[in-house]
Amino acid sequence: MPLKPSDFYRTHLAAMHRELLAHPIARTYFNGAAIRFDGIELLPNDHFELPFGTLSTIEFAHLFSVFDRSRVHQQPVKNAVQDAPPGLYFTVINNHVIQSPHKNRLGIYTNQRGDSGPFIDALHVDHYFLNKHQTPASLGAIAFSLCAITAHLAGLSQVSLVAAGGRGHGNRYIGYKVWPKLGFDAPVDPGEIADAPHLAHCGRVQDILAVDVAWWEGLGSQRLMTFDLTAHSASWGKLLRYMRRKLSSGRLS
Repeated sequence: MPLKPSDFYRTHLAAMHRELLAHPIARTYFNGAAIRFDGIELLPNDHFELPFGTLSTIEFAHLFSVFDRSRVHQQPVKNAVQDAPPGLYFTVINNHVIQSPHKNRLGIYTNQRGDSGPFIDALHVDHYFLNKHQTPASLGAIAFSLCAITAHLAGLSQVSLVAAGGRGHGNRYIGYKVWPKLGFDAPVDPGEIADAPHLAHCGRVQDILAVDVAWWEGLGSQRLMTFDLTAHSASWGKLLRYMRRKLSSGRLS
């Protein structure tokens, strides 16, 4: 059963969702085809009973960025590991799409408490690497857009991750530059911008980007960031503007 559309989905996300699903990159990598889940090949009619509802095979693939012809392993994690909260994680193995020797891992976890106790309401991206030599440049943006839309439809509140790299962490990773372009945000410590008077009013990464992108790309650094999945959030505004520019200019390839 497809996830139930929200009003925000109908008015702001549906058109882009349709365009993304029809895009050649999504049609190549995200059909939910030839996926082996704990040794069993998934079928189009299979479904997943998760704490927040039922997902079809393709919704599962979009939510956890499971590329076609991947192997997936499910694992409950009881204790936090670094910045990854306890939850139910899915490890994705695909030697063609994912940069060797990495395995992508995304999971769902409890970010808030309801009236009856903790409930699953968030998604964490623990590991995420793409083989840039064998995949299209826009695969990551399309994959995350499909992930975020599906997470919103599933009723989740946020996506979290560590945006790696930047000042003090070498130049091996550039997540601190890439993820904010897609709507992720995080607080900024006043000490980080003490030598940049024009940024004195900035309390968050997105505030800095609105003033001086070059400063952030040159002197910014890794941290835990979140994407707010709630309707009309600043995160959605940023992602939608970014993807519309890419789609309208034909640069999403």
